[in-house]
Amino acid sequence: MPIAIDGFPELVRRRFDIISWDPRGMGGGTTPVVQCFDSEQAERDFVDQTFSDLTSIPVSPSELAQSISARTRLNQRCVRRDGRLMAHVSTADNARDLDLLRAAVGEEKISYYGTSYGTFLGATYINMFPQRVRTAVLDGAVSPRAWAGTDRDAGSLTTFLRIGSDHGAADTVKAFMRECGRVGAAGCAFADRSPAATRDKWDKLLARLAARPVTLDGQSVDARSLLAYVQGALDTTRPVPGFERFPGYVAVAQFVQRVWTAAQGRSVASTQPPAPASLTPATASTSTYTTSLGRQAAVVCGESPNPATPPGYANAARASYRRAGPNIWPFAALCRGWSVKSANRYLGPWTTAALPVLVIGNTFDPATPYSSSERMAAELANGHLLSVDGFGHTVLLNPNRCAQDHVASYLIDGLLPPAGARCAADASPFAQ
Repeated sequence: MPIAIDGFPELVRRRFDIISWDPRGMGGGTTPVVQCFDSEQAERDFVDQTFSDLTSIPVSPSELAQSISARTRLNQRCVRRDGRLMAHVSTADNARDLDLLRAAVGEEKISYYGTSYGTFLGATYINMFPQRVRTAVLDGAVSPRAWAGTDRDAGSLTTFLRIGSDHGAADTVKAFMRECGRVGAAGCAFADRSPAATRDKWDKLLARLAARPVTLDGQSVDARSLLAYVQGALDTTRPVPGFERFPGYVAVAQFVQRVWTAAQGRSVASTQPPAPASLTPATASTSTYTTSLGRQAAVVCGESPNPATPPGYANAARASYRRAGPNIWPFAALCRGWSVKSANRYLGPWTTAALPVLVIGNTFDPATPYSSSERMAAELANGHLLSVDGFGHTVLLNPNRCAQDHVASYLIDGLLPPAGARCAADASPFAQ
């Protein structure tokens, strides 16, 4: 929440007390915390031994099998160590906690703003406690039916593939290259003569790296590691201080241009942006041990259906690659070996609350695509979609003045945007 506070309209910050909380088991002050290991060092050792040789986007049968096996071993370790807690960290559990928080601060009703997974939590809360919500904004939405697995493809696709995150990542990378070419080299270091030429340059770079990886700042960069980095770095158009995974679009383009230069066989200046840490396997680095491994799976695997067998996961990955190209999403909800199911799930209905809900979707959101926000608005009893022609994961992290005005009017006065309302971008995502 601290990194997103400036995304709230000033009028909203003046009018409301903005309260956030750490979901149960997820760290940041909550006790107990979901942990798969006894110590930070034990987690590091496991990652180094188990994941260091894996490709960033597994494609071949052997790579797929190796990735599935590694994640399964992690899941089994998490369940063995902390299975009793993991049965009680569901979205419904957190919705009940939110209602206790509402009561603790003495409010009869709350105004809710949720982003990303928090939109599913919001949809859960307003349907479990429909009389306790005054207004609700769901920004960068997760389709509740996709998460709950009540769609036809629940048995063959993983959670995030049902949401369409692979489409979101692929479409956003294409749009990133198109906008890079439009603004030119003055705004985007990787730009070529035109949007089409810039996209061709990107395709040529991936082809060259597939044939011959390069070494940059002591790290090997191949086509799949570069693609994984770019797909994972486009959540925010501007850099977020203190958060390496949010470098901003200008820095992403600068790094990709450095890789292009190296792939041309030319020397690369060391004063330019260094290779991002996300090109290497992630390890825990907090001073107080709060594992990042297993926390998402505790919720996703506990309540959302996913393929149950290694061939099922491999087939889901192949289906995703066919429709969206190689991408980072097929294994984001790999639940093989996760035997703990949430004890208190809520998986619908989603039409209990008649409350008018404002749903916001960026057209180029790499994690929760615009289509998922469209689905959220349609799946609620009274959802109203505000479309934003923008880049990045959620409008809260990528503020848009038009959207902020609509949010302020809705949260303060209960006024929804007109049907079919659309907000144009304030500026290019490469503007500083």
